Amino acid sequence: MYRTVENPSHRVLGAPREYVQGPGALDELPHLAARHGKGHLLAVIDGFLFDTLSKRLETLFSARGQAVTCLRFAGEATRSEGERIVAAMGEADVVAGIGGGKCIDIGKFAGLHGKKPVFSVPTVASNDAPTSRLIVLYTEDHAVAGTEFLVYNPDLVLVDTDIIAAAPPRLLRAGIGDALTKLYEARATALSDGVNSFSARAPFLGRKLGAICQEVIMRSGPPVLEALSRGERHADFEELVETLILISGLTFESGGLSVAHSMIRGLTRVPQLAGYLHGEHVAYSTLVQIVLEGDAGDLQDAMAFNRSIGLPVSLRELGVSSDALAIAAEDIAAGTMTAPYITNFPRKLEARDIVDAVLKLEALTEKSER
Repeated sequence: MYRTVENPSHRVLGAPREYVQGPGALDELPHLAARHGKGHLLAVIDGFLFDTLSKRLETLFSARGQAVTCLRFAGEATRSEGERIVAAMGEADVVAGIGGGKCIDIGKFAGLHGKKPVFSVPTVASNDAPTSRLIVLYTEDHAVAGTEFLVYNPDLVLVDTDIIAAAPPRLLRAGIGDALTKLYEARATALSDGVNSFSARAPFLGRKLGAICQEVIMRSGPPVLEALSRGERHADFEELVETLILISGLTFESGGLSVAHSMIRGLTRVPQLAGYLHGEHVAYSTLVQIVLEGDAGDLQDAMAFNRSIGLPVSLRELGVSSDALAIAAEDIAAGTMTAPYITNFPRKLEARDIVDAVLKLEALTEKSER
C-alpha cells in the first residue's frame, strides 16, 4: 500500500502521466525522452528482444543526436538485478523498462533508486504492470520476495501495438486473465469498504472500470485471439490492448485488489506453478474468489469463458497432481493470508476458507469434466 493520504476515508485515483499507444509507437521514444535533460535514455530490454530493439533504438536516437544506453535484462526481477541497472545508469536522464512485467519492474526499480523519470514500454499485453507504481521483487527461485513503490506512477507508458501483435498469443491470453479479475476485486473492495493501493477509498470511477474490463474482454477477447491465430488484427485489437494495459492497471490500483491477487503470494510458493504467467495464475485464482463469494452462476460463466479461450480453471490444469492438491492448497492459503488486500472482502477470511475454496473448485471442475 502506498500511503498516499493520511486519512484513508478520502478517495484517491492514480494514473501514469501520459499514455501513448499505436502501431510503430516505439519510434516516439527519442522525442519523448528529449523532454528530460539531454534526452539520454537508459533502456532495460528483455533478452529475447534485445538484439532487435537495441539496434532500432540506437538508430532512432543517433538520428536525433541523442544518447541511448541499452542493457539486457537478466530475466528475473531480483533486487540484485535492479542494483546492477542502477550502478550502470551513468549520465542517463530517464530510464525505460522495455519488455514484460518483470523487466518493466526492474526499470521502475532503477528509476526509483537512481532518482530518474520512468518510462514503461511493454512489449506484451500479458499484465497491467506498466501503468502502476508497484514494483514486485522476486527471489532467484521465482517466488515473490517483496514489493517497493514509485513515488508517483510512471511518467510515460508507451505501447507499440505492432510489437504487441507479434508476441505469442499466450501472452495476450494471460493479459485477458489478469484483467478479468478486476470486476470481482473492485466490487469486493467496495462491498467491504476496503482501501485501494493508495491506502484510500476507491473513487466511483475506480469501481466502474472493472466493469469496462469485463465488457471489452467478453466482447473482443475471443475474436481478437482468433484473428491473431490467423496472423490478422481484429478491428477491436487496439481497444482490447488499451483495456488490458491501461484500464486494467487503473482498476487494480484505484479500484482495489482482493482475494484473486492475494493468492499470487501463495501460488508462487508451489513449484509446479513456476512456469505459468501471472495472468494465468489470476485467471485461476479469480475462480477461487468467486467460490468464496458463493455465486454459482458467476462461477459457471467464468469457468466457461476461461475454457473457451484456453485459460486454466483448476490446479490440476496447472500441473498439480491429485495427490498433491491438499498440500498445495495449504501452501497457497498460507501465502495468500500475508497479502495486505486479503481484507478487501465482504467477510473476514481465514486460511481455512482459502483451502476449502481451492479444494471445492477442484471438485467442481473435475465433476464438470466428466
